[in-house]
Amino acid sequence: MNPWLGAFLFAGTLHAGGPWLLHQRLGLGLAARVRGGRGEVALTFDDGPDPATTPVVLEALAEHGARATFFVLGERAARHPELVRRLVAEGHDVALHGHRHRHPWLRTPRGLVGDLERGRRVLTELLGQPPRFFRPPHGGWTWPLLARVRALGLVPVQWEVEAGDWLPGATPEGVAAKVLGRVLPGSVVVMHDAGPGGRVSAAALRRLLPELLARGYRPRPLSELRPVPIGWTELRPKLAAPVERAFARAYRVEPAFYGAHSVFRLAPAALPADTPEVPKGTPGAEIHMDSERMRRAGEGGSLAALRAARASMADLARAAEENPRFRSARVFFGTSLFWEVLAPLGFKTAPLPPGYARRVGLWMYLLHRLYGGRRLRRVEARLVYLSRHDLLARYR
Repeated sequence: MNPWLGAFLFAGTLHAGGPWLLHQRLGLGLAARVRGGRGEVALTFDDGPDPATTPVVLEALAEHGARATFFVLGERAARHPELVRRLVAEGHDVALHGHRHRHPWLRTPRGLVGDLERGRRVLTELLGQPPRFFRPPHGGWTWPLLARVRALGLVPVQWEVEAGDWLPGATPEGVAAKVLGRVLPGSVVVMHDAGPGGRVSAAALRRLLPELLARGYRPRPLSELRPVPIGWTELRPKLAAPVERAFARAYRVEPAFYGAHSVFRLAPAALPADTPEVPKGTPGAEIHMDSERMRRAGEGGSLAALRAARASMADLARAAEENPRFRSARVFFGTSLFWEVLAPLGFKTAPLPPGYARRVGLWMYLLHRLYGGRRLRRVEARLVYLSRHDLLARYR
């Protein structure tokens, strides 16, 4: 290879390749989510303020009692200070998105730092205090930029859910559906309040916000939440999540309900073992735990995790009555390493065939460890089950 080409590729990797993988894609060291045990989510809007679309976004938020975080550009804030004052007056966070909207990878380290500091000065003058949060245009990071952001005491923020409102062909219906399909308690959602994305999101919010609230989500600004910097321990669940998604697609597993506090998923299946009340082979619905939702519920402690499971039992009853896939299910069952703690929810237990119990137990143990759970001595699972009659009698 030509040495000059090699040097160019090496410099490009240092400037963009490493930050793209570690920070933009994996979120390492950035606040890509918040503690959301009570259904909190952070709606964030980039690129404004824009007098054509920011007021429409603000009206939609106010109509539904939601507050958000706006990552504004210094040059646009200087041109429209009245919109910045309105953001503050209506209870939203004003955060920094740089001074001009240029991709960080296309700028020199000196140019990046200068743009950052210029935008920070503009917002400090308008707000009377320095902004607390920063996200670069396009979510593109470089290591000199990240170092300067931290030196200035800014919290670097990324996102967990990208609405895609800026993509060609994006529609309000599609944006709302995309966010609703991916949001979790604690998600940081990125949308836009300026440009083509702003026009799409302004309309999408009319559909998105009522459904978010109906599902138990609570949109709040970042300053009222606890941003979670993604560390190495947070990466393990990110690596496990694609495996669980592939499993769900292969076995047609779906959420029992899409609420903020729902932790159960379901798939049609026959009961795999005999029980005193229900024979093997009875048509049923197999319960699967949504590991990431349960992990987030467990951040509030074991009692919070148990409360989430108890609240989700009503979702099983709702699915039994409303979802055509489960109306013929006579028993709702699953396999669990923690079968003792499910007894207060009404579940009964029965042994599984030894080989089956061991295989399932090892898989569940692996997921438990990938999602950050403590080491367990027991890896043999048991069958937990609840008849349709008992489920509806207790939780309908």
